[in-house]
Amino acid sequence: MNTHALLRIFMPGGVVSHDNLTQLISFSRKFGLKNIQFGLRQDVNILVERYQMDDLKLVLNALKFDYEFNTDWSRNIVTSHAANGIFPSESWLTESTYVSILDTFNYKPKLRINIVDPNQGLVPLFTGHLNFIASKTNDYWHLHLELPEWFTNITPLPFLVYSDDISKISKSIETLYEENDKLTFDELIEKINQLVPAENRTANQELKLPLAPLPYYEGFNKIGNTYWLGIYKRSFQFPTEFIEAICELCYKDNINTIDITPWRSILIKDIKENDWLKWIKLLGKYSINIRHSSLELNWRIPDFDNFAIELKQYLVHEFDKNDIRTYGLTFAIRTKKVDLDAIVVIERIPVKSMFRGKKLEGNYNIYHTKNFEVNTKEYILFSENISYSSIASKLQQLTNFYYEQQSLPINEGIKNTTKKNK
Repeated sequence: MNTHALLRIFMPGGVVSHDNLTQLISFSRKFGLKNIQFGLRQDVNILVERYQMDDLKLVLNALKFDYEFNTDWSRNIVTSHAANGIFPSESWLTESTYVSILDTFNYKPKLRINIVDPNQGLVPLFTGHLNFIASKTNDYWHLHLELPEWFTNITPLPFLVYSDDISKISKSIETLYEENDKLTFDELIEKINQLVPAENRTANQELKLPLAPLPYYEGFNKIGNTYWLGIYKRSFQFPTEFIEAICELCYKDNINTIDITPWRSILIKDIKENDWLKWIKLLGKYSINIRHSSLELNWRIPDFDNFAIELKQYLVHEFDKNDIRTYGLTFAIRTKKVDLDAIVVIERIPVKSMFRGKKLEGNYNIYHTKNFEVNTKEYILFSENISYSSIASKLQQLTNFYYEQQSLPINEGIKNTTKKNK
């Protein structure tokens, strides 16, 4: 019997104050919890003993945190707040824009909601059920729906949504989704217009997504007169003592918020030039390494999945040993039914045998997105039913194919010539 439970604490938009994080660390340590993790949807995840659940609920309710136990895929609202000010963005978008939108949510969403700038590259755009993508028009957003029970593909709405109406539109769609077995797209639009007297604008043109590869999101980096610091852990385990020290230093340096990224790391902005040495000393005190290879950083791994971590570590070692270039590509490992996306997806075929191995044995499929596009969910099978010992060599073939396509003349584009390889 599994004696552990997964506690997910929701941090809307991945934005957490040092006060709230200090509270979480304080009660975690009281319960003997030595590590926390940050989730794919910018939440805080803690593995707890099942016998602790009732006591934890009392504390979390008293602190007024929103949380769930034992969910496979959280409903935390995702935003690109972390990227704002350090990576490219629409000129009208600011950190306060995200915070203002988050403040309008007066209910707990059950659908996954993304509120994302299309230019920044750090936060994937289409991992939600409701994907709000910033437009060129101030305070207006494209909305792309992925509602599996209703539509087979990601479907854009024909109008732009005003910032102040994002929460109202989200709530109305969620209500309709819960109450109706099936709605056509036209019926949905009609009902939204009836439920929400919104300040919408007609979308005169389709959303054009710029090429936004995953930026380097770790280490000390200077922007203007300040620094930002990205902190990543190979194990995804962050010691509570270290996080507590970060919160204390943020308080002393007048840094109000810490950002959680979808790559299960944290990002701290607005570190003053006179203060950066204190942060260097803090990292040294807790033996926190920075400047990992991009081979380490471009992976999407399910929360609390030791199998996927082990497979990733094996593949990173093989890539490094063979000096394989992966710039421009991102990778995901799917070991169960989790909607986990990247440019390249390694999917473990479920093992039905009662004698299944405990390590990496089993067979796998490898997919890549159509034309190796970053923001699409259309996948092409590259290799089928291969053993784990063959994954690295197949991925090397795939990276070679990718760079061959990249070297084609621009007017030819990337040809969709990939076939099944067994």
